[in-house]
Amino acid sequence: MERKKALSIATILLVGIFFVSVAGIAIAVPVPIQGNSAGEATARVFVSGNPASTFIVKNTFSVHHEFDDGFTVAVGAKGLAALDKIPGIQLEAVPLYHVSGKPVCGNGLIEGGEKCGEPKLPNCPEGYTCENCKCVEETAPPERTCNPGNQIPWGIVKVNGGSGGAGVKVAVLDTGVYKDHLDLKANIVDCKDATKRGIKNGCADNNGHGTHVAGTIAANGGDGMGIYGVAPEAKLMTIKVCGPAGCWCDDIAAAIRYATDNGANIISMSLGGDTQSSLIRDAIDYATKEGVLVVAAAGNDGPADGSIDYPGANVEVIAVGAIDSVEDVPSWSSRGINDGDYIVEEREVELGAPGVSVESTWKDGCYNTINGTSMSTPHVAGLAAKLWDTDAATTRTKLQERAKLHDIHTEGDDTATGFGLPIAD
Repeated sequence: MERKKALSIATILLVGIFFVSVAGIAIAVPVPIQGNSAGEATARVFVSGNPASTFIVKNTFSVHHEFDDGFTVAVGAKGLAALDKIPGIQLEAVPLYHVSGKPVCGNGLIEGGEKCGEPKLPNCPEGYTCENCKCVEETAPPERTCNPGNQIPWGIVKVNGGSGGAGVKVAVLDTGVYKDHLDLKANIVDCKDATKRGIKNGCADNNGHGTHVAGTIAANGGDGMGIYGVAPEAKLMTIKVCGPAGCWCDDIAAAIRYATDNGANIISMSLGGDTQSSLIRDAIDYATKEGVLVVAAAGNDGPADGSIDYPGANVEVIAVGAIDSVEDVPSWSSRGINDGDYIVEEREVELGAPGVSVESTWKDGCYNTINGTSMSTPHVAGLAAKLWDTDAATTRTKLQERAKLHDIHTEGDDTATGFGLPIAD
C-alpha cells in the first residue's frame, strides 16, 4: 500500500511544523505535538521505506506499534530533527483523536477538559486510579457502596435492551475500564492497554469515559441492585487506547487488529477526529473482512451537515448520532451528508441512539450521567450484541431494518439520525 507523503493532522492541541527529508527531498511536515506527562512535547510518526534506513530508525527510537508495512515511533522536536538526517524513509504524521463525550466543564472528559481550564489528568499505572488529579491505589469495594438513579436507564428502555447478548464479545476501545465495578466485572473477559508500546496487560481507567461506555453495553446489575446495559449477557474485551493527551491513531489501529485476532464480534469506538487515519482505515478494512461489526461515534461538532468525525465517517463503520429522551437531536450531534437514498456512503450518519443525560457505570465503582455521541454508540453496539446473527453484515442489516421502522428527526435517511432509531423486538 502506498502512503501519502503530504501529512495531515486531526484535532490537535498544538501543531509543530518541521522540515523532514523524505528520500532526500525536504518537505514541510505538519506533525501533531502534544505534551506528555513529563511535560516534554512529543509526536507520533509512522515510518516506512528502505529496510536499511528503517533499521536505523528502529535502533534509534523506541517503536510504539509494528504494522505490516511500517511502524510508529513517539518523538519530540529533537527526534524529528534526527529523522531528518536519515535518508530513504517515508514519514506520515499519526493523528490524535479524542473521545466523543460532549465537553462540559467539570465532567473530567478528555475532550473539552482543557478548554474549560482544567488540568490534564495523570496517566496512572495499572492498579491506580485518578482522584483529584492525583494517582491513588485502586481498591475494589467489598460490597455495594452506591446505587444508580435508575437500574434500567431511559436509553436502555428506549431501545428495548436489558437482556440478551449471550455468546457475543464486544471490544470497547476507549479510556480503559474499572474492571472491579460490581456491575461489570463478571462480563470482562479481556483487559488490555495499547498506549504503552505494543499491547500490554491492564486497562486502568483514569478518566471514567470507558467505564461509562462499557456499562451501557453490558452492565449486568451486579448483585441485583446495580445498573443494566443493553446486552447484559455479552462479554467485554476492554482495550485502553486513550490517555491524558487523547487517543493516538496508531494505538487505535493496533487495538482494532488485536480485537479482531482475539475473537471480538463487535468493536465499539466512542472517539474520533476530523481527519482520516490511513492506519485506522486499513485496520477497519481488516476487521470487516474478518466479519467484525464496527460501530463509532458520529462526533459532537454539529449542527452543520458534513461535521461527522472519523472513523465513524468510514463507509464500513456504523456512525451513530445522538437523540434525547423525546427523540429530538441535540444541536451538538454531528451530521453527515446523507442524501436520503438509504445507501450508506462515506461521511454519512447511519443510526441515531440515546446520547443525552445517559446514566451508566463510572470509574469509582459508582455511576455518572453524561452526554455525547460517545453515549449513543454503546447503545447501538449493545443492541448489535443483542441482535447478533450469523455475521456482521446480517446484523447490520437487522439494525437498519429496525431503524427504518422507527424513523425519527426528519423523514427518510436524514443527516442527523440516518435510517432512524433501532429498537429490539
